Amino acid sequence: MFERWWSHAEAHYVGLRHGKLSDTLTLYYDPILRYDHRRGPESALMMAVYLAPQKPEVAELIFAAGAERLGWTTDAPLREPRGNPRFTLWGLILAREFGDDAIYDKLDAHCEAHHEPTWEAAIGEFTWGFGLNELHPRGQFNATRMMAEPLSEGAWRRLFNAPNLRKFSDPTVYGVDFPTVCLSQACYDAARGRLVIATDAGLPDAAGRPTSFRVANLDPTSCQVEIDGRPSDAWRIVEGDLEITTIVAEHVILVTHEVGGLT
Repeated sequence: MFERWWSHAEAHYVGLRHGKLSDTLTLYYDPILRYDHRRGPESALMMAVYLAPQKPEVAELIFAAGAERLGWTTDAPLREPRGNPRFTLWGLILAREFGDDAIYDKLDAHCEAHHEPTWEAAIGEFTWGFGLNELHPRGQFNATRMMAEPLSEGAWRRLFNAPNLRKFSDPTVYGVDFPTVCLSQACYDAARGRLVIATDAGLPDAAGRPTSFRVANLDPTSCQVEIDGRPSDAWRIVEGDLEITTIVAEHVILVTHEVGGLT
């Protein structure tokens, strides 16, 4: 289905000829009015994000053309329409995906200075305000900005083309008392049978409260638990899963089990 769509989009929306882009690309097309709204390549940056997993070479062409048009490849200050950070946010994602550290650093510096990164300690929430003065931070912009944070080069493509399907059978943490406390890490080493879990400090008024979570997809009878480097017996078996009890605070919890056991 994608290839059928792409054969039309490549010629009519992107205007790709002999490996080169046309001067304008389709921002949107209205099939009822038969109206093709075309703009410069910077307006296709969102399209490039969607294309990157399946047509990375085309997405990179669009990114490069858009970056040049927007002046991201020069030393000039970044220009951004007031209240509209979309180009910058898409650029951050694409710079991460294609390993362009220079452009990423430039856009990220602008975000730090102008997008109002804010940590609300009382509710344990981090957001960007984007200068919009809204009661609730704009969700769409925050979600797009957050997408760039964990990305590394090629990660967006790998997510679709080489997905980690073992996560559905590997040991899995669930039942976390969110948002009272959050996990900052949950990483499983299959070769060594080790699950490393890290909790954050939690909400300020919840510090020291008891909290618990469970781990599925392992044999709890073959497990050992360490909390902050010390063996712990603060766990039990509940409905066939491992339930660990601790207090709301920063912790590093290590769960080891026999490799080759129940998964």
